[in-house]
Amino acid sequence: IERGEKVVFVGKNGEGKSTLVKCIMGETKFDGTLTLGHNVMIGYFAQNQASLLDEELTVFQTIDDVAKGDIRTKIKDILGAFMFGGENSAKKVKVLSGGERTRLAMIKLLLESVNLLILDEPTNHLDLKTKDILKTALKEFDGTLIVVSHDRDFLNGLVDKVYEFGNKRVIEHLGGIYDFLEKKRIDNLRELERNN
Repeated sequence: IERGEKVVFVGKNGEGKSTLVKCIMGETKFDGTLTLGHNVMIGYFAQNQASLLDEELTVFQTIDDVAKGDIRTKIKDILGAFMFGGENSAKKVKVLSGGERTRLAMIKLLLESVNLLILDEPTNHLDLKTKDILKTALKEFDGTLIVVSHDRDFLNGLVDKVYEFGNKRVIEHLGGIYDFLEKKRIDNLRELERNN
């Protein structure tokens, strides 16, 4: 995966997508060689990310803790863009819904100074509006993106390469998610669960 590429890992559950992510993150042992590029700083969104936020902090404090440099002047705008405008930024994390926590965890990740984002099923608890906001932010992100997702509409226009996990191998497909679906003659990524 080259610098600046935006790719997706797709395939049936149990074929190794999340395991490969854990290998990249150093969270699981593996055989073979994994080489990260020079100066790669990883931001990681796991499915449990939202539960790792400090419940006693407010929304604003959560973001204030990670925002560095020029971005600090834009905290309010960013919170507003992710629907935490006005008084919502003073809410404590512990009163937020699951979707709000996921949104907050995403903002936090996007503000960290990382150049490789790895997102494991980032849209699971997000509504359509939030998905669009996240997609826009990821399109503007100038680093490398690896996303594990079954969400066809979210991936459309976001990724330019698909890695298909299945039958104990990984196949690289160049092009966007609709190119991949057309090639596989399927309508959505959930159908991969049924097909071999």
